[in-house]
Amino acid sequence: MGLQTERTETKKEELINQLSSDIIKLSVSRLAVDLRFIQRAVLRLKPLAVKEVSLASDGRVLYYDPMHILNMYRYDENAVNRDILHTVLHLIFLHGYVGKDVSREYWDLATDISVENVINSLDIPCLNSGRKYAQLAYIKLLETEVGELTAEKICAFFRKSGMSVQEAEEIRRSFQADSHGFWWGKHDKNARKIEVPDSKVWEEVSRKVQKELEFLNKDEDSPLVQNLRAISRAKYSYTDLLRRFSVWGETLHISDEEFDNNYYMFGLDKYGNMPLIEPLEYREQKRVRDFVIAVDTSGSVRGDMVQKFIQHTHDILVKQENFFTKVNIHIFQCDDRIRDESVIKTREDFRKYMETLEIKGLGRTDFRPVFNRVDELVSEHEFSDLKGIIYFTDGLGTFPSKKPAYETAFIISSESSEVPDLPPWAIQMTLSENQLEREMRAAV
Repeated sequence: MGLQTERTETKKEELINQLSSDIIKLSVSRLAVDLRFIQRAVLRLKPLAVKEVSLASDGRVLYYDPMHILNMYRYDENAVNRDILHTVLHLIFLHGYVGKDVSREYWDLATDISVENVINSLDIPCLNSGRKYAQLAYIKLLETEVGELTAEKICAFFRKSGMSVQEAEEIRRSFQADSHGFWWGKHDKNARKIEVPDSKVWEEVSRKVQKELEFLNKDEDSPLVQNLRAISRAKYSYTDLLRRFSVWGETLHISDEEFDNNYYMFGLDKYGNMPLIEPLEYREQKRVRDFVIAVDTSGSVRGDMVQKFIQHTHDILVKQENFFTKVNIHIFQCDDRIRDESVIKTREDFRKYMETLEIKGLGRTDFRPVFNRVDELVSEHEFSDLKGIIYFTDGLGTFPSKKPAYETAFIISSESSEVPDLPPWAIQMTLSENQLEREMRAAV
């Protein structure tokens, strides 16, 4: 009797596995056909039945619990289509590449809301599900408060509102479709121990999805396009942008391009210790010399983000390939006035500055005092060749009335739920906390 029961259970499990596998394949096929622009993304995931998670992905595999899939399908056959798309959109929007200091409760909820809003906006029959109608009222409220419902802006709104963990968990019941355990790695005791793919893989997928949408002439103001635009708003990494503000200068180094090793070795061989040509000792290379960094320390910009930004800037600049032995870097902390002005001349100066860094400010935002001060320093010949200013801010403040004589890049913290209206002469790059964390890890 025991053996018969065991065989029955085995057959039952095999049937469950087969049926759930068929449902997954059917859902993936439907999504690939009905949503051509995500076909590349959804087909790159290999389905794998597990019992540890209901539904999740590490960027390579689509993990699913067979019984969970059957129960969902029995209740609402479109729910499986919707949940798989939910998981794929998380990957396309790079939601899983999070920094360790991001508030998990806010981020999990914000990302779920952003992708569910996208799914609702698609208005495709195979995605219609009962939970859509349970979400609409809250989404409408958020649109009024936040505007574009990207994960970063929703998360910033939650942080400012002081939402409790219990409230976030309660709201999330209407929006959750999968597990985010892979995102948090060692911070999640239930996360599978597996290496998550490099974000560049899914950054490329996101770019291709956006190109496909452009080809199909999809609505530029749709939630899907808004979320993709939030990813690609910056053409460069912050590291790349910093390099743009470099200046040419001589550095002590053998120039491989200008040194002919054949002549050098021929002279040594023919005439003993007498090379026909000496190696050039200097090479022209882009290094940072005259430079201004301004950080917005008003009450609307988080102090920990300011510290991370300055730390990352320090880490980039002090690398040998980017830094002169002597530099002239002015660092300003400012809200509606200049709260601190520090001058960096050497690596040691920068090291001491970082060790004693204290954030000063918390008033309102006015960008003009920094530009007035820099103009004053230029007139006093404090700079020999000022390339420009990099200004870290939320972008919500008073700008100069005319274009300065030097380039200015505003690095916009995406923590703000408002969209800043920057002057046309400004170079703009949006830097989310996730992106900053990724660049900091890559720089190590």
